[in-house]
Amino acid sequence: MTSRLLVPFFVLLLSFATLAAACGTAVAEPLSDADARYVGRVDGRFSRFAGSSANLESLATGLRSGSEITLAGSGETAIFTPPTRPMGYGNITRALDFAMRDLAAAGIENPTPSEIQAALTGGTVSTATGDVTFQGVLQLRSQGMGWGQIAHSIGVHPGLGLTKSVPAPVTGASGITTAAGGAVVRPGTRTGQGAKHAPSTNRGSALGNAAGAAGPSSASNQGFSRGQGGLHATSRGGGKF
Repeated sequence: MTSRLLVPFFVLLLSFATLAAACGTAVAEPLSDADARYVGRVDGRFSRFAGSSANLESLATGLRSGSEITLAGSGETAIFTPPTRPMGYGNITRALDFAMRDLAAAGIENPTPSEIQAALTGGTVSTATGDVTFQGVLQLRSQGMGWGQIAHSIGVHPGLGLTKSVPAPVTGASGITTAAGGAVVRPGTRTGQGAKHAPSTNRGSALGNAAGAAGPSSASNQGFSRGQGGLHATSRGGGKF
C-alpha cells in the first residue's frame, strides 16, 4: 500500500523538478527579419558594448517591443524591462550609443550586464575611482526628454559617436568633401576654422580693368584712370577732381 503511494509522489516530484529547470533556463525567441537585419547593421558598433551577440539581440528586441531584456556575462545576469514604450530602430541606436558613451566617460569600456542596465535605466556602479551614479538614458527618455536634452543631462555630445566602419569626412584643397556620402562643400563656404570666404570683387576694380583693357585714351574719355593707388575719377581734360 505504501509503495503504491510513493510511486505517484516521486513522479509528481520529478515533474516539478523538470518544470523548475525549464523555467530557470532562458529560451531566446527567434528574431524577426527586421530585427535580424537591424542587429546585423549595428553589430560592429555595439557588440563590444553589449558583451555578446545574444545580449545585443535581447537589447534590440526588448527595446523594439518594450519587453523584458536579459543580459548575461562576466559571471552575472541582469534582467529588466525598459521604462520606455516600444522604440523605433533609430531611437534604439541613439539610446545604446548614449549609454555606451556615458559608461566610457566613467572609464567603463567593457561593461558588465549590471553596468549596462544602470546606464540604461539608472543606478550606481562601483569603479576603480569610486561609485558612479547614472541617470539612465531610457529613464530620462521615459520622462519625455528629447535626445538633445538627454545628451546635455548626461554630458555627452548629442551626435552619434563615430565608428571605425564609418570614415570621417575629409575636405581637400578644392573644398569638396571626399568621404563617401559626405556633402559637397562649395569653395568660399564657411565649414570650419580652415574655411575662408572667397575674396569679393568691387565694382571699381571691374570698371578699372575694363578701362585699362580699352587703352589710356578710352579710360580718360570714360572719366576713369587706373593707377597704383586704385581707381580715380578724372575730368575729361585729364585732371583729377
